[in-house]
Amino acid sequence: MFTEAECDGCGRDGDEGRNVSELLLPQYALATGGLAKDHRPLITFPDNNNFHFITPSEYRRLLLYLTSVPSLLEADMGFHIIIDRRKDRWNSVKTVLLRISEFFPGIIHTVFVLRPASFLQKALSEVSSKLFKEEFRFRVLVCSSVEELYEHFDRTQLTPDLGGELQYSHAEWIQQRIALEKFSTLMKEISSKLDEFMHEIVDCDMGNDPTQTKELLDSQESRYNALKSDLASATTQGEDLLAQVRKPNLTYNIISHVAAVERLLVQLDETEKQFDNSWQKHSTKLNHWLKFRTFLLNFKQMQAALDNHLKMACDMTEVGETASRVDSLLQEAGDFEKLCNCDLETATSVIEDGETLMKDPLSSVDHIESKCEELRRTSALLVEKIQKRNLLLTKTRELMDRIDKANDWCANGVELLASEGGLTAVDKLIEDAQTFGLTGPDQFRDMLMHSATQETRALVTQVAQRVEDVWLMVSVKRATLQRAAAKPARPVQSVPPQSASAPALTNHKNNVPHMEVIHI
Repeated sequence: MFTEAECDGCGRDGDEGRNVSELLLPQYALATGGLAKDHRPLITFPDNNNFHFITPSEYRRLLLYLTSVPSLLEADMGFHIIIDRRKDRWNSVKTVLLRISEFFPGIIHTVFVLRPASFLQKALSEVSSKLFKEEFRFRVLVCSSVEELYEHFDRTQLTPDLGGELQYSHAEWIQQRIALEKFSTLMKEISSKLDEFMHEIVDCDMGNDPTQTKELLDSQESRYNALKSDLASATTQGEDLLAQVRKPNLTYNIISHVAAVERLLVQLDETEKQFDNSWQKHSTKLNHWLKFRTFLLNFKQMQAALDNHLKMACDMTEVGETASRVDSLLQEAGDFEKLCNCDLETATSVIEDGETLMKDPLSSVDHIESKCEELRRTSALLVEKIQKRNLLLTKTRELMDRIDKANDWCANGVELLASEGGLTAVDKLIEDAQTFGLTGPDQFRDMLMHSATQETRALVTQVAQRVEDVWLMVSVKRATLQRAAAKPARPVQSVPPQSASAPALTNHKNNVPHMEVIHI
């Protein structure tokens, strides 16, 4: 309670004494809210015959608080002071003036002294005032009656004990001041929390690990939301307080409290706007940093994955020497391509994230672009390797298929050569050779060698030689069959039948009957 005054220099200086709330009750001095005609605020020392009970340190504490009640604009104009000692002695006037001369936390414009009213004290004051008025650095006006105050103060700004019309309730004033001070203290606590939080986020290490940055962002967002909740609660409390102090037919005293609450609410609103603006800038920066670090992490992971795939692709050199082995290699290549495609799609997504990130004004475009370009280059190399591998295996599989068909054709040719197959069977064999691209040995050899690899070259050479041998033998057989088919047949001589009585012809040399030989 009343922390503001105590923090502004109202410490106890080794003397515990009473706190401000306790010092307000005896009414040693009052800040009623009244203003002089020149609009300067008024501090009153009422005639309660108790000022001698307050110690110097307590006096300092009380005056520091009372001079903090008016607005800063009013306080900067300076204060008028009324010392009412009409029922007291002149020495008490001197005591107050000396205290004021020793310490007053503000500019003193004029001190009005309502001098003691008794005949003896009045006589003493007339003599004494002439002697000590010149001793003080501020202006002192000694008044014989309250009417003299009206030249400087409107009656509406003076309390009834000074002949004025200002309806001042000290108990109500204290109650409202307590509520005001509690609200002011709450605002200071919130302001301190906001300052601490803002200094923390300005100086925070955003981290290089996205996980660390995300945890930091979540933590700070949680604290931001908690502080926003505190601000909303304080605003509600201030609005409730404003409703309590705002009453019909307000006196200036109460109006000043209303104005004080309104000022605090305006300050609270401005503080919240500044806080939101600062947080918006920081959270934008932190979110961008999180996206940037996430992009770099994803880039490193994808670059490592693609480099690993590229190395594996470079190591895939086997093409197989049999159709079954080539089929296995094709299956492995297909599985490898599917695996690579998943990472290639992810790499494309990372590149798109980088391109989006480059549109952010906070981004280092050149740095991000270089990473994206590196991913594009590695992706293109990997795709090229996969395509070349698949094409090579596909051609090898086609080669193996031709070799298998060529071997089958050679086997059929050997079987045909060993049999008594005719020209039709030979022509059918040659026609079948065209199904796997065999139209001639040299052409077939060139075709096979074009598709051959280092691993299959020996096999291709062997098959080509076998095809050439069989082709040659089949061609010879076909030519023989064609010549045989083209030779004309000799005519058969007819032999007339001999009569039974005709003597038989005999071979006189061998004594064997003669027979006609028919050449086929």
